[in-house]
Amino acid sequence: MDITLAALGGRWTPLVVREFLRRGQATYSELSAALPALSDKVLSDRLAQLTSAGVIERHRTPGWPPRVRYVLTSQGRALEPVVRSMWEWGTARRDALN
Repeated sequence: MDITLAALGGRWTPLVVREFLRRGQATYSELSAALPALSDKVLSDRLAQLTSAGVIERHRTPGWPPRVRYVLTSQGRALEPVVRSMWEWGTARRDALN
């Protein structure tokens, strides 16, 4: 559990992973538009964290302006049942509280 929590740790990280599970890959601007509550600093930190954990890979396209696309790795795709379980638990909890 510690290893999983280290990869998903921090506020907003599971939501960033969710976006990658939906898309498979995304640019910074696509993620920023999909998660408007995140500041640029937080999104940048989460992308660095997920890259470091091997959940996503950063691909830079040569040319000007430089373009960067983040791609979900096989390790990242393996997180789908974890994120889905978190969503289901949260939904059940919300319904129980209402």
